[in-house]
Amino acid sequence: MDTSTYEILKECNSGCRMAVNSIEQLVVYLKNQELQELFSKYKEDYEKMERESIRLSEGKLQEEKFSEKAAETFAWISAEVKMMFNDDTSKIAEMMIDGANMGIKSITEKLNRYSEAEKESISLAKKFEKTCEKLIQDMKKYL
Repeated sequence: MDTSTYEILKECNSGCRMAVNSIEQLVVYLKNQELQELFSKYKEDYEKMERESIRLSEGKLQEEKFSEKAAETFAWISAEVKMMFNDDTSKIAEMMIDGANMGIKSITEKLNRYSEAEKESISLAKKFEKTCEKLIQDMKKYL
């Protein structure tokens, strides 16, 4: 596998793991049933894309499970602190929008930098980007 393909898959994998982690952290604060169901759907979508990134990387991403723990820990602490002060639905929607925007930014940077990557990895990255964009649209009504 070439470096470009690997870098795109690594970014997809990382973004999906961060999304799943954020959903798991925030869903416990949700009082809105409709939003809980939406979170469940997005969690499934991100988990599928994460598994696909591992498959396309021929297992290399599974072996790594690199220093995402630090990022996950920071995200968890950040979410916990924010929720201590404001656990309403609009704050949760805002946090998900912020995270999705970060995911879009990082995957777009990788797509621009590694445009010669294999088509399947580019397709997965674009699917990740579109999922983030849809999540943002779905969250807007909860602001």
